[in-house]
Amino acid sequence: MTEPTDAVLTGGVLARLVDLAAASRNPGAAPLEDELQRFARLMQDSHTIAWVMPFDAVASLLEALADEYGTERFVARPTVFLDRLARAAGDEHADAFLRTLAALLRDPWFGHCPGYDELPLSQWEALARFDVVNEFASQLPTGEYGSDPEAEARDLVAMDHPDCHGRIADLAGQLQRVLYMFRSSAELDAAFAPVMPSVTTERLRLLLDAVHAHFAEQH
Repeated sequence: MTEPTDAVLTGGVLARLVDLAAASRNPGAAPLEDELQRFARLMQDSHTIAWVMPFDAVASLLEALADEYGTERFVARPTVFLDRLARAAGDEHADAFLRTLAALLRDPWFGHCPGYDELPLSQWEALARFDVVNEFASQLPTGEYGSDPEAEARDLVAMDHPDCHGRIADLAGQLQRVLYMFRSSAELDAAFAPVMPSVTTERLRLLLDAVHAHFAEQH
């Protein structure tokens, strides 16, 4: 029988945490502590997310799940989640691992979010933050064969008209955010080259100018 809370385990905050913990065990992967700080940085960067799901609430969910360990209810949880949890826990018992994870989230260091110069963007964090930017930047032609890059950017943005309140509004916000995050073009390009090669300062400025022009002319 599926519990109403199972969605949290397969597609919610607990699923994300367990996936990060499992991935951190792969050879050459980032340490769990680094991934948790990226997770904290992502959550704290959004007032809405921080308001809806504060860290203490996430830790409490982990502890409640640990309390279930060994019961029929725990065994009946989604198999896909239990498999991920087993990989994340490694040699540790699942309940002990969940409590360890909860303790890390409650630790004061977890609330300290390092800058991108100290802890670079990872691919998963970049995709979680800037998925729409990546989508548009990767579609933007490169200006080859004598084409006009500015016209190409405008045409790309105009494809969503008149439903611009959706992706184009999200694109505008994400573009402003990523350009604000870095002090120079060199820092931005260096940060995104390993995780989102299509995202460059030149392309972002082309897209932002195209968005502003579209809103001014069409709305």
